[in-house]
Amino acid sequence: MKELNISQDLEFSLNELIGKCIGILGIRGSGKSNTAGVIFEELLKHSYPLTVVDIDGEYFGLKEEYELLVIGQGENVDISIEPEDAAQVAEISIKQSIPVVLDLSGFLKEEQRSMLKSYFTDLWNWAGKLRKPYMIGIEESHEFIPQGKKSELKEIITRLALRGRKRGLGAVIISQRSAKVEKDVLTQAGMLFLHRVVHEADMKVYNDLLPWSKGDVRNKVNKLDTGDCIFLDEKSTEKIYVRERSTFHAGFTPSLDTVDTPQLKQVGESIIEAIQDAKEKGKRKKSKVEELRDRVAELEDELEQKNEQVKELKRTAETLGYIEVDMDNAQFPKVQKISKAVIESLEVAEIIKDGEKDEAFKAIAETLASQSERREKRVDMVDRSTPKSEEEEEDSYQPGDVRFSRSNSKSFGIPYKEGEETGKKNVPSRGDGDAKEEFEELPEPIRARVDNIFHKVKRLNRTQQKILAFLVDHRPYSYDMKQISAWLKTPTGQLQSNRPNGLLDLGLIIRENRSIGLHYRSNLKNFVDREFAIYKPDFGSREKHLVIAELKRRFLSLVGKKKKQKRDSVKLPNEKSSFFSGEKLTKKDFSFQ
Repeated sequence: MKELNISQDLEFSLNELIGKCIGILGIRGSGKSNTAGVIFEELLKHSYPLTVVDIDGEYFGLKEEYELLVIGQGENVDISIEPEDAAQVAEISIKQSIPVVLDLSGFLKEEQRSMLKSYFTDLWNWAGKLRKPYMIGIEESHEFIPQGKKSELKEIITRLALRGRKRGLGAVIISQRSAKVEKDVLTQAGMLFLHRVVHEADMKVYNDLLPWSKGDVRNKVNKLDTGDCIFLDEKSTEKIYVRERSTFHAGFTPSLDTVDTPQLKQVGESIIEAIQDAKEKGKRKKSKVEELRDRVAELEDELEQKNEQVKELKRTAETLGYIEVDMDNAQFPKVQKISKAVIESLEVAEIIKDGEKDEAFKAIAETLASQSERREKRVDMVDRSTPKSEEEEEDSYQPGDVRFSRSNSKSFGIPYKEGEETGKKNVPSRGDGDAKEEFEELPEPIRARVDNIFHKVKRLNRTQQKILAFLVDHRPYSYDMKQISAWLKTPTGQLQSNRPNGLLDLGLIIRENRSIGLHYRSNLKNFVDREFAIYKPDFGSREKHLVIAELKRRFLSLVGKKKKQKRDSVKLPNEKSSFFSGEKLTKKDFSFQ
């Protein structure tokens, strides 16, 4: 068994690291980079092939004792390469077991991401064919797998870290900001080396990872010196001291003492020639056969992902099959019966849409019960107040509320058509034309800002415009991509591959991570509050209402859809309208006894 000399406090074998996801966390100066360097030294000592993603050009010092290839655009590279050469280098590295340091210090951020996406994709594909041990180290990993943000590169790295074991791939995730790293990667890591942190958000991550109370975690982490860390795996959790690396550490903290760069091992000519040939091959146009092979590899990868998703859904379905939900209807048994009787006696049930009767009964029961508990009123005292504006209604909306229309009429939760007789003076509704005329009277800077927002949305692709129009028209409800695709009559795959990132960046919609998946909803009200706050105090509730109405009108116009003024309203038969007026309703006695 090949033993690894990482710490005197711990016994390691090489087999324990094969296919493992390893997390190394800690602030600068805590020994985090030293721990990573020690692990890489031990792997190189046993001729274990690897790639180290070096952001700051610090790992070339490994060449003091080990033969490896440093490529990229930094000061100490053996060969300079461009992002388009990355796939060929990855293929040579894993095929010929050549350890590589990717020095990205000379690339711009976008170039770094482009290079890593190509490099890791090729590694993943070849690992599936070769099935040999291979390790990937990623410095400053929070820049590539950030918490809460999605990108193609993040998806690739996450897949390598969490599912690479079957292909022999392992990953060393290194970061000084624990809270900014994708939590799924950290929580599923097989080994963790937790150095000292001070930021409260990072300490919270440690609380989630360590099996101690919050007080113990804070106390033990604060006492860690440089080089000390808390080691955590499936078997134990203990404090250890990681030895100092034996090779030159280019990431040391500068001092007044002179530090000379040591003599470094030179890479063999055969390796240099292989990389040069790979670069030339990358410049040549791929043959049809090579393109088809690449496409087959991509399709096989997609198929594997789909199979994993199907397995996960099956496990979820099996779990849900064992869950029993007890519905306690004892709270309003009589009220629910009365509510149903009310609907049927008024002959309203026949005009309620299919699938909404149960919700109607629930809404009526809750209305009657809440009035009884708060004021002990009878039904003849039901308030028929003037409908609220959309903004006021959205403020009062709570998740789970059942609503049938934009009006806020409180007559048993049954909506009236605007202007219908309710025992009070009719309030004329304002049409789109009037709202537009009033909008044109607003100050020019406000109108100009609305124009600017609209032009930004117009630059988005057609799919995002349709999603925005749908969510704005259906606010404040939230929907997942399958629901949105059904409403828009658009293939789900098209929406899944074309996420509304532009709308999320603008802040016009928000994404909610629910237990049943990602949901999206309109954020128009909060967006207007934020974007037009600079015009306060002259920008009040009236101006806000007009701006929201104008933006909604414009967004709907992008997809050729006009705003419905009386959306979801229900018109009661004429012969029944009189039933709700005069004395007929008050003579009904719906007792809760």
